Amino acid sequence: MMQFFQRTNAVGKHLVLGAWLVGAGALAPPAWAHKASDAYLRVSDAAVPNVQSPSVAVGLQLSLALKDVDVALEQLDADGDRRLTWGEIRQATPAVAQWVGAGVQWQCGDATTLLAWRFEALEQRTDGRYMRFATALDCPAAKTLALNYRLMQGIDPTHRLLVSGELNQQPLAAALAPDGRSSSNLRTAAPGDSAGVLSSQASSTTRGGFATMLHFVTEGVHHILEGYDHLAFLLALLLPISLLQRRRSARTDAIDYSTESPEKANRSGIKTLLITVTSFTLGHSVTLVLAGLGWITVSGNWVEPAIAISIGISALLNLFPVKGLRSVWLALGFGLVHGLGFSGVLVEAGVSGSLLVWALAGFNLGVEAGQLMVVALWCAVSVVLVRWSLYRTVVVRGGSVALLVLSLYWTVQRIVFSG
Repeated sequence: MMQFFQRTNAVGKHLVLGAWLVGAGALAPPAWAHKASDAYLRVSDAAVPNVQSPSVAVGLQLSLALKDVDVALEQLDADGDRRLTWGEIRQATPAVAQWVGAGVQWQCGDATTLLAWRFEALEQRTDGRYMRFATALDCPAAKTLALNYRLMQGIDPTHRLLVSGELNQQPLAAALAPDGRSSSNLRTAAPGDSAGVLSSQASSTTRGGFATMLHFVTEGVHHILEGYDHLAFLLALLLPISLLQRRRSARTDAIDYSTESPEKANRSGIKTLLITVTSFTLGHSVTLVLAGLGWITVSGNWVEPAIAISIGISALLNLFPVKGLRSVWLALGFGLVHGLGFSGVLVEAGVSGSLLVWALAGFNLGVEAGQLMVVALWCAVSVVLVRWSLYRTVVVRGGSVALLVLSLYWTVQRIVFSG
């Protein structure tokens, strides 16, 4: 009978470990795992060059990822070989411009406008090549200006549009998502004039600092919940931390249940959790601000592989602990690297000026809110699982093995992709 239970436990270990590895494989496909589907809109008071319209008030430049256009329009990859050539892109440009015109709607005052977009160039960003289109909108400075963005609606729920630039010589920053936050007032007329028909340019304003901060909180939550690599690293940090004492003696980070009372052990687990999460928060907040403000400049070619490697190192240390190396220092050190990954969103968007600090604050608050949601979920799950006799073997060690495999996959993929 004892041998039967031992064999059953062994089978259970292998089944759960297999489930861990399957889960890791399910997360593995994205090469730039935390980089969602993004488009970028640059707004300016000056007209876009080569547009023959002297009365133009607003210049617009829209950058769309080729990979997104390819998903939305079959015409882009004409021969279906999954390799885009310049000839295919040039041939499909009119269809792409028409698609953009239908999916990006503008409202100037009470009038809704569909614009004709003109292809400008291909540009390289951290996650691949983009098509850049330009147009101009004749909307007087005193009128309200609203954007309704529908590109990629129903195709990719992670897609969003990041807006930056200036209107009426005032900085502008916004984020829109076609399957959620699809509409936004980029410029608002003075109270009492809904049509925005005013005589003074100063009578209309863009979104203020505090409103921008609240606007980017949502974007921060979106980013961390879609950032599978950041969540994987956070899980690697949390796996060895037990919030409740188990009947059998077990070791977590600096906790020895054989010498501590249950109450003290439980307090130690909660304390370790709080310190670890706070250290990670502190680390990525510092570099997020520094990179977002432009005080440090880094290349995604090494940041992205470094983020993947951080997951593997943390998972490896769960399997083979190093005496004296505490998770708090690991969380703080690698948190600095992850902050550089977070900053890529605002840096790519080109948010600048006085609104940048507000956008950074809101984005960071959103990241922390999303992170706390994940930590709370893990706490609820681990409190239940920790009573399982195979918790240490299957959950902690099995989960660490799965994260190590995932880390190796992402690291190789990102190095090859960046090359």
